[in-house]
Amino acid sequence: MAISYELFKDIGLVVITCSGPANPEEAIAMITRLQDDPDFSMSYSVLWDARERTVPYTTDEVMTIVRYVASYKGEKCSKRALLTSKDVDYGMGRVYEGLRFNTSNVEIEIFKDREQALTWLGVHDHPLFRSDKG
Repeated sequence: MAISYELFKDIGLVVITCSGPANPEEAIAMITRLQDDPDFSMSYSVLWDARERTVPYTTDEVMTIVRYVASYKGEKCSKRALLTSKDVDYGMGRVYEGLRFNTSNVEIEIFKDREQALTWLGVHDHPLFRSDKG
């Protein structure tokens, strides 16, 4: 799996890009690296872009991610937008949203449209993300 992140400290945003096959353990390892990054804050919003992921999530994988995100503790976290292009991943994401039962302090939504995700995160007007930029 190719997974990377980019920090935008000026707007408190992290963009994580995931492509190819992926499993929750790899994603959790990357999140751990991100959390260890001295420039990262749990208060940052996150756009998890999995539109190029080649293998749909299984129910077990969704539950692993649910348990991991539910374990977030400490300061109030900001928003997490999950972006996918596959109907099956979108459906699994909606199941995930229902399974969370507000067990963590993370606000999460799943999207199939990048502009909608950026709008929900409140960064769609930033010059890096504006769709009308030249």
